[in-house]
Amino acid sequence: MPFRLLHISDLHLDRAFAGVGCFGEVARRRREGLRDALRSAGEAARQNRCDAVTIGGDLYEHEHAGLDTGRFLADTFASWQPMRVYLAPGNHDALLPGSLYERIRWPANVHLFTGAALEPVPLADGLSLWGLAHRDPAWSGDPLEGPEVGPGVHLALFHGAELGGRPPGKSLHGPFQAERIARRGFAAALCGHYHRRRIDPVARLLYPGSPEPLTFDEEGARGPVIVEISERGMVDYQPLTLNRWTAVQHDCDLEGSASSGEAVERARAAAREALTGRAPERSMLRLTLRGEVDPDMPLDLPLVEAAVADATGAATVRLRDLTSPAVDVAAAASDRTARGAFTRAVLAALDREEDPNERALLDESLRYGLQALAGAEVGLR
Repeated sequence: MPFRLLHISDLHLDRAFAGVGCFGEVARRRREGLRDALRSAGEAARQNRCDAVTIGGDLYEHEHAGLDTGRFLADTFASWQPMRVYLAPGNHDALLPGSLYERIRWPANVHLFTGAALEPVPLADGLSLWGLAHRDPAWSGDPLEGPEVGPGVHLALFHGAELGGRPPGKSLHGPFQAERIARRGFAAALCGHYHRRRIDPVARLLYPGSPEPLTFDEEGARGPVIVEISERGMVDYQPLTLNRWTAVQHDCDLEGSASSGEAVERARAAAREALTGRAPERSMLRLTLRGEVDPDMPLDLPLVEAAVADATGAATVRLRDLTSPAVDVAAAASDRTARGAFTRAVLAALDREEDPNERALLDESLRYGLQALAGAEVGLR
């Protein structure tokens, strides 16, 4: 029964990429890069002599994908024959009426799971793969609901949100508890939905993550995972690094900057440092500007972004401004005004407070308050 497969998920073909500042030619290159990622996954599966490829949902984005993408998928999967392909639709590529899953004639080596509950197909003697489909983008059922699966070795394939490791703000589609994987009798759950790779042999849980970075916080090595099931039913995982694009987040210290020219030069230097050793033409860079700056200094973010892009050749540059106007607290405390009374009251509270978290809140309150009293537009961070 030894069996080897490649698991991938969250490709998001035809993604718009406008949310990360990719437009025009750069957005087109990003979308073509997602197709290249699928081609690379198939080639890796072939080179590693895999018997099958499993895809754990969000293969494409329903609201953007057209027939050309469907034909690309069908042609690509056909070229992988005799290797089998198993598809478990997720929330972005839900099995809706009129979806690509229904409109495309899939090659003989493709199996599309269509039921809303896990259903089995045989992979080899004594080895079964259970899969399901999201039939509604808002589906919030438990994918692991049901009785124990019985004798043999069983794998589960689905798109869902494991509640114990849910990233902050991540949508709740197909919520489940990891401990139910073993309780139902599965040797492993091959999942999709979370974009950060998670290989957890103890919990029997695998999230390969998105094969290419889709947002700025999807940093680091990315790619599919080879899953090998031994004769005795043991499961081994081998992560692959195949991504060609990189997401980079970096801080830029503007403390004490007195002119926009100085701010631009610091941003350029920080960007060059962040992109060292990377291909800038395939990099998405987000610089976070920090520090106290001269309140009279103009900071034109689009101008700085353009200057950084020109200096580095980065495909996408976005700035996040977390700077604050420099404030002379001592001078403010000596004022015989409401500004001075506010400053003295907060400083007195700081002197009495010992809890570091409360002191941090008071410090922030002082700075926000002084900025507001000075007429600055204040946004919480």
